[in-house]
Amino acid sequence: MTTTKFSVFTVLFLNLAFLVLSHSLHARTLTITIGEYPPYSGKRLAHQGLVPQILRKAFAKQNIQVKFVFMPWARSFKESEKINYDASAFWFCTDKRQQDYFCSTALYEETAVFFYNKNNPVPPWRSLPELDKYRIGATRGYSYTQEFWQLANTGFLDINVMTRDEQNLSMLLKGRIDLFPMGLLPANYLLEQKYPDKKHQLSYHTTPLMTGTLHLLFPKNKEDSIELLKTFNEGMQKIKVSGEYQAILSQAQSDQAIHSP
Repeated sequence: MTTTKFSVFTVLFLNLAFLVLSHSLHARTLTITIGEYPPYSGKRLAHQGLVPQILRKAFAKQNIQVKFVFMPWARSFKESEKINYDASAFWFCTDKRQQDYFCSTALYEETAVFFYNKNNPVPPWRSLPELDKYRIGATRGYSYTQEFWQLANTGFLDINVMTRDEQNLSMLLKGRIDLFPMGLLPANYLLEQKYPDKKHQLSYHTTPLMTGTLHLLFPKNKEDSIELLKTFNEGMQKIKVSGEYQAILSQAQSDQAIHSP
């Protein structure tokens, strides 16, 4: 009888402990580092942008609140491993990053193309080595492709690195660089917001520099990252099934219709 009571008590205690731990995880507020990349993300945007809106919806399905801390991209990546942050958004899941981070299910897919100034047209390209005669802009903290940075590091490509996309578009408009790779949606957004009278001066090549999916990254050096990864992926599945995910994407694409500048 005593053994039976003890066994029942043990089971109840373990179940209670599990519920407390589960509640502790799901009741917390996560802090996520992120950079400015309108309309995908931006401190002053409605809902702080498309990606924060997706992340909030997915985590809300799991009863988790989210706080975003905006900082320059390179810094947001480095800071994410510190104890006061839980994850970093939003990144290509490269082999190098997978050494230190768990990658979530894909948030969305992006294609980066080379923009150029119509007053200084660059012929269509097929391989990066063909672009060795041109000045190319890049934004610090972006991955682009392994070949892109290899050619840059060896000096084969003339790469000028700036902190923000806006700076690179400005330099392209002024003729200080010849090419700048960027996603169509954010490029059109910045041109419309910052350079509405000059956007017609730029165009782009349809050949993509890269096409890939963007992810939420959870540092492997934190004990609860695997559980948070699982929790988030479940939330993402829920908003996809409910149609909320597609509604967010459709609204963003409607607000910023993709067109050739």
